[in-house]
Amino acid sequence: MSDKKIVLAIDDNLQQLSEFKSILIPEYDLRTVKSASEAVAFLIKNKANVILLDIEMPNINGFEFLNDLIKIPSYLSTPIIIVSGNTGQDFLTKAKSTDVFDIMIKPVNRDNLIAVIEKALASKD
Repeated sequence: MSDKKIVLAIDDNLQQLSEFKSILIPEYDLRTVKSASEAVAFLIKNKANVILLDIEMPNINGFEFLNDLIKIPSYLSTPIIIVSGNTGQDFLTKAKSTDVFDIMIKPVNRDNLIAVIEKALASKD
């Protein structure tokens, strides 16, 4: 069994998920889903140590996902990192008002992403 930390990446953009794979594998056990509803289904049955969350997704957006996550008590202390291409002031204000660990703007830098994930993991210890 692997001791790698599980990172769940939620993004409807397949290219972004592929980029996460190239950055995070083999350091982490990366799991990817293309929607917030897939993420909720995954989290009900599986564990994640950190969640990378896109906000602008069809059907259920990232902010709605954060509200749904509250219904899964085992994830209340899981660090969530918003990874979005949106740099609008209204978006950033709303994102900062959530209880997420950090906010990163796409495209993400490999070293910065890993540093933020490591800080998030350390915050749980």
